[in-house]
Amino acid sequence: MSKSDQKKSLFDRIRIKVEKKIGKSTYGKVWTKDNQWYNEIHNANPLLHEDFVRYLKEKKDMKTVLEIGCGTGIYPIQMKELFEGKQYTGIDISDTAIEYCKKNSKFEFICGDFIKMGITKRYDLVYSHAVVDHVYDIDAFISKMVKISKKYTYINSYRGYFPEMTKHKMTWDGHDGCYFNDLSIQQTRENLLRNGLSEDEFVIRSQESGQQGKNVNLQTVIEIKKNQD
Repeated sequence: MSKSDQKKSLFDRIRIKVEKKIGKSTYGKVWTKDNQWYNEIHNANPLLHEDFVRYLKEKKDMKTVLEIGCGTGIYPIQMKELFEGKQYTGIDISDTAIEYCKKNSKFEFICGDFIKMGITKRYDLVYSHAVVDHVYDIDAFISKMVKISKKYTYINSYRGYFPEMTKHKMTWDGHDGCYFNDLSIQQTRENLLRNGLSEDEFVIRSQESGQQGKNVNLQTVIEIKKNQD
């Protein structure tokens, strides 16, 4: 990222934080969509979600689950059997999405900006799909997920796999009211180490999604398994 791009990105992040404090921020407006929109996004990535379902089923010691960016509840509503006997909580910045989830599920759903929320509870598994791609502070988002996870963390970034990048690339889109982020594997690794994880506690890997196209089919998955609580 050039110095001018870095300055613009910093300015946008500051503007969003200020606007959110005074209640005028348009950040997140893109996610006020209906269930069909969320379904289309989910169904476009069959291999990614098949891989994640396998991942979930392997976690026999998982009892509490937190999903960041649950949308209209593809997993907790349409695939609720995955969380049978478990305590699931979903968080989303979209009030319309959370309203839909509450009407169609008995699980717990909370509306809010995850980065800003004062979450004190910790969960066996904390996961998100295609959320870190649009946040205004990538490292803060990942750090918070690690902090409130007792053992497992799973993060999917759909915009591609960029092992050659040394720094994250963030591009603000005023029309959609969010960032479009490309994650640097190197910067992500450094952030995880700063958060107290050791090299053997995480894997940053590529994963095929089932889509076709450059930097679309090959996505990024971060898997974390803490050695001890």
